[in-house]
Amino acid sequence: MGAVYASFKVFMKLMLQLYFYKIKVEGIENIPKGVPLLITPNHQNALIDPLLVGTHMPIPIHYLTRSDVFKWWIKSFLNKLNMMPIYRIRDGYAKLSLNDAVFASCREVFNERGSVLMFPEGNHGKEYFLRPLTKGAARLALQSYEEVAEDLMILPVGLNYFEHRKPNSVVLIKFGGPVTVADYAQQYKKNPAKGLIAMRDAIAEAMKKTLVIPEETDDYQQKKELMFQQKNEHLSFSELKALNFSESIDENRHHTHLLAKIFNPIPFLIIHRVLNKEEDVVFHSTLKFALGLFAFPVWWMLVFLLLSFSVGINIATLAVIVMVSGLFYSYQR
Repeated sequence: MGAVYASFKVFMKLMLQLYFYKIKVEGIENIPKGVPLLITPNHQNALIDPLLVGTHMPIPIHYLTRSDVFKWWIKSFLNKLNMMPIYRIRDGYAKLSLNDAVFASCREVFNERGSVLMFPEGNHGKEYFLRPLTKGAARLALQSYEEVAEDLMILPVGLNYFEHRKPNSVVLIKFGGPVTVADYAQQYKKNPAKGLIAMRDAIAEAMKKTLVIPEETDDYQQKKELMFQQKNEHLSFSELKALNFSESIDENRHHTHLLAKIFNPIPFLIIHRVLNKEEDVVFHSTLKFALGLFAFPVWWMLVFLLLSFSVGINIATLAVIVMVSGLFYSYQR
């Protein structure tokens, strides 16, 4: 594990703990040790998803990341974070062939007993149920098994958010039972098309077991409103799954964070304006998290410097303490 990766992991874990009210983790014991892993989480919350999984696993991870984020000015840094570009149809058919080299890099990682994270749904979506999987994860797993990693396993991960778009909420990370790729290798060898579908379906079933709401049903909206209420945030995964639908819906939501906005108007204004320009609501939580990492510290620093030169360092220090305290106090339950 490189120094940049290790430092970034520690920093991001701390920031995520500040952003969320609580991060609950279940199933750590399901993570296999000493074998190559293909990690397959559901994808509901843009960049927050890989950060949550990566910071709460005891092993370093290589991430398959959409290629359009690999700009020239940040590419080197992303490489140090073990990120590899993955090319999609929307990036152009001509670029799809570049995935051959990317998958070859993944096989090298597996050959060294490493781990790769890939979102098998192929894109993100705001709904809680599992969307149809692409064949990419199944193909990578079976091809890697044949070439370099006969003990390769697939680790399903469920990210269950109580609120997709709001900070100070709860998220439950559920690590499921691993899928053994070897169980599907013979079928793939005899009939690649059927073997690929069988592997994909096995991944999907394993992932569904990690989700509080695994499928879209007629009563999906009712389930969502019942399960992901603030009063249920203390419940375990199995307790959430066992909720009685005769229970009432709690209409009480998080109180408005007026105090935080009064003492920190500029950061909130910046975040509000950026969110208004982003139509994809799945990105909203990521934008709040990323902008908050910079906007609030810069705001506090500017206020501190301005007051230090105008009225003295003691008052400046007190003002910053009030602003920081106001932010965190407003988000307490």
